[in-house]
Parts: sequence; structure tokens; C-alpha cells
Amino acid sequence: MINLKNKTILITGAAGIVGQTAVRECLNRGHFVRALIFNSRKLDIKNNNLEIVKSDLEIYENCLEVLSGIDICLHFAAYIKVAKGQTDAANFSSLVRKNIIPTINILSAAVEKNIQALGFIGSSTMYPDTSEVVTEDQAFDSKPHTVYSGVGNMKRYCENVIQYYGEISKVKFGVIRTTAIYGPFDSFNENGHVIPQLIMRASRKPDIFDVWGNGKQIRDFVYVQDVIDGLLHVLENGKSCRPYNIATGNDVTVEELAKLVIKEFDYSPEIKFDHSKPSMIPIRRVSVDRIREELGWDAEIDIATGIKKTCDWYKKNIIKI
Repeated sequence: MINLKNKTILITGAAGIVGQTAVRECLNRGHFVRALIFNSRKLDIKNNNLEIVKSDLEIYENCLEVLSGIDICLHFAAYIKVAKGQTDAANFSSLVRKNIIPTINILSAAVEKNIQALGFIGSSTMYPDTSEVVTEDQAFDSKPHTVYSGVGNMKRYCENVIQYYGEISKVKFGVIRTTAIYGPFDSFNENGHVIPQLIMRASRKPDIFDVWGNGKQIRDFVYVQDVIDGLLHVLENGKSCRPYNIATGNDVTVEELAKLVIKEFDYSPEIKFDHSKPSMIPIRRVSVDRIREELGWDAEIDIATGIKKTCDWYKKNIIKI
């Protein structure tokens, strides 16, 4: 068990949806935060306990430098491509290189620097293709769904490296696997996933509201604040290298999701399902029994509340209503 009080924490990927939320939460808890950014996204926070640095984690020496004086690292840095890019060999090789190399570098540097702990976010994309509720122990039973083959196998590889480093070092590794994350600071642009796309579309209030696919796809979306709370809880109370699913345990269809988003913009369009557009896999359910039973933790934000919070943030910060 690690006592998470008055720590110096490195947060990589600090300008993304998870990183932005983690920076604010760690500052609120009284930690000193070194926030690492790399791309053009900004971190608009002013706090005496915050240091913002820019560095390229593909260079190993940079990883050693940013980990200097660090107690705990929360590694969220990721290179994200939309699904269409994953079918192109050049884009896919870039996706692999820009995710695997920084992650392996930061894991290796954390071991070399002998920091206290590192938090890693895995993904439900690594699970086998099944309509059943999957548990953490089933992650390597068979191949991931074809749609998620790239990112799923990358997450599997990184977890295998973490398991090895957990065996040979004293670093505690907190590992969580999340379902689809949403909330404030998401990518509200052409590269955004389903919830940002639905929110942007609803904000324009079209008479015909297009939804990609048939709307019957089933998901468990998890609010970003729950992800951070869950990861910190696992770091403090969980077993090193033992993965824990982070989700709500409740399903929602894309059609139901679209209706929740539309409701927040107070209008009544005709919903049209576009079967010609790319769609997600039909169903993804994960078990949250392990983290509930072993650590007594549960997600707090249900989908309706989370959608309202996200839409309110979008109205205030993006379209400035």
C-alpha cells in the first residue's frame, strides 16, 4: 500500500482529457505536479504547485530527465488516430511507434530512477471478441476484435512489459483497464470519438440528426473523473501489476446515448441511422466485480449525469453559451 499524500507527481499527456483531469485532481489533493505536454494542446492552469514542461518521450534521456525527483508517474501520453487511419500501413506504423516507444521508455526510466509507483491506463480494446461480460483474467484468451487489433495488442504488449518490470523492480505499478472514456477536455474535433461527435452535432441543432451505424451498439462509457479516482485508488490500495477494470457496470446503446445528448440541447430532431458509415463493434461489456470486491471502489457518475456534465462544460468552454 502506498500513502498518496504530499507527493511529487509526473503526469504525461497532461493536455489530454485524462491528463487535464488528473492534473486538477492531484493539485486539489495537495500534490506537486510536473505536467508534461508534447503537442499543440495547452494546459491553462496556474498554480504554485504546478510545473509545466514540454518533452519528447521517444527520446529515452528525456524520460530520465522528466522523472528526476518524481515520486509517482501517471502515464497518459498517447498518440491517437481515428479508425480510418488504422487501415493505412503508414499511419498504422506511426500509431504503433508513437505509442509503444514512449511507453516503454517511461516504464524503463521509472525503473532506472526507482520511483515509488507508476499508474498505467489499459483499455477494454485488448479483450477478446465476445458479447459476454469479460473479466480481467480473460484478457489474453484470444485475439482482440479486428477493429481493435492495433490498439488492443499494443496495450497487451505494454502490460506484459509492466508485469516483467514488476517482477524485477521495487516500483509499484497500478494498472487499470477502462471502457470508453468521456468528459470535459475531450477532443471536440474531427478526431473525437462517439460522444464528442454527438455533442458537436447536437450543438448545431440539425433537423436531421445523423447517427453512424444502426444505433444498437452496446457500450459502457466511463466518466473521466471516475477514471482518475479509480486509478489513484488502485495505486494506493491495489496489488502491484494486478489489472482492474474501470467502468460503470451499466450498458447503454448508441441510440440511447444520442437521445441523452440531444436532450441537453433542448430540441427534437429526426434521428437518422446511417448504415453506410463505419460503426463500432456490436457489444462490449466488462466486469467490475474485482475492483468492487477487492478494493471497495465503484464509479460514481452514471451516463445521464456524465452527459449533462460534459454538455454543460462544452457549452461554457467551447461554444461559450
